[in-house]
Amino acid sequence: MSLALTVISLGAGVQSSTMALMAARGEIGPMPDCAIFADTGWESSRVYEWLDWLETQLPFTVIRASRLGLDLGNLSVGVASGAVPLKGSSLPPFFTAGPDGMRPKQCSKEFKTRVIGREVRRMLGVAPGKRGPKGKVVEQWLGISFDEMSRCKDAEQAFTTNRFPLVELRMRRQDCLGWIAERQYPTPPRSSCIFCPYRTNNEWRDLRDNTPSDWDKAVAFDHEIRRGFPGMTGAQFVHRQRVPLDKADLSTHAERGQIEFGFLQECDGMCGV
Repeated sequence: MSLALTVISLGAGVQSSTMALMAARGEIGPMPDCAIFADTGWESSRVYEWLDWLETQLPFTVIRASRLGLDLGNLSVGVASGAVPLKGSSLPPFFTAGPDGMRPKQCSKEFKTRVIGREVRRMLGVAPGKRGPKGKVVEQWLGISFDEMSRCKDAEQAFTTNRFPLVELRMRRQDCLGWIAERQYPTPPRSSCIFCPYRTNNEWRDLRDNTPSDWDKAVAFDHEIRRGFPGMTGAQFVHRQRVPLDKADLSTHAERGQIEFGFLQECDGMCGV
């Protein structure tokens, strides 16, 4: 069965941006029909600025899609305040001061994977709740690099095949940065929500020092979720030290002689690419 759609899952980070630019230059084929950026509403200002620029470089459409209802930040704050029920809410796994540790990570699936899937169904003319087409009619490209192969997974939708062009080319994240530099493109930012608990201290410090408006929003958000989610014991924090974000020691793990908290612990490979 021939493909009806070739779609890039665009996280607007280093890898997916490199993949999109390679497609635009004809270095990966066939030419995609579009790229879909699943917007949680809480990416850093640098990511949104980068995405504005990237759109000018691509010969195919970039669709910005988001989950219906509250964005990820307002949903999290709503649940923590008691204004929104926990049941049915897909939230980031923030750190708690009690014995509960981190909740299961659910936000990527609901705010990334399924947002893109919903947009693909719309493009195919499949109404919500209706059965999708038979066979593999959609090819979805994900910007997962060769050094992150553990994040490669099958598509959730039966009619979609996930493809990993950077893995096929054995390109690592550093290779992507090299490809970008060789062609004199600007360096893409790291894509993730400004309150993502998987940020390293380097990334928190970068947010604080280089995008102070984003840092201020993250600090305010951290304060607003302090009460924690229903059924959990103890206060809730975005930083692993379980202290208010603006009080956290942001020296790196390496500076303290420890192993850095790695991005590969993040989950199902739909954000931060």
